[in-house]
Amino acid sequence: MTRSGSTLVGVYGTLKRGHANHGAFLAGFPLVRAGAVRIPFRLFGNEEYPMLVPADEVNPVFVETYRVDAETVSQLDAFEGQFGYRRVEIVPEGETEPVAVYVHPGPPPPDFVPAPGGEWNGEPAAFAGALARVQNRDR
Repeated sequence: MTRSGSTLVGVYGTLKRGHANHGAFLAGFPLVRAGAVRIPFRLFGNEEYPMLVPADEVNPVFVETYRVDAETVSQLDAFEGQFGYRRVEIVPEGETEPVAVYVHPGPPPPDFVPAPGGEWNGEPAAFAGALARVQNRDR
């Protein structure tokens, strides 16, 4: 996971570029790659934040991968840990270098829906239809 004292961290939610927590943790670190990776997790979300949970099958999940220092990993551990997420090391299909991602043991809350195409973008419109289906199902 480390190369020259650095760690690859894959982010899929509020830590991505243009979202609420990117500037506080990842601004200034190099973006190594962005795109879908196939991993044994499934991405769920609501309008506010996503949740990556273990899955029996491999699913595509859109991640931005950054190379960060040990201090940032420690800060991310503390930030994500307060919400029940833990850092795990994965090797996406077709890759050789491990990437750290933050996962939740799940299950996702009832108002969370699968992220379309494995990508959470945090925009209410993206989840409006799915959330309405969940709400109607519960009636």
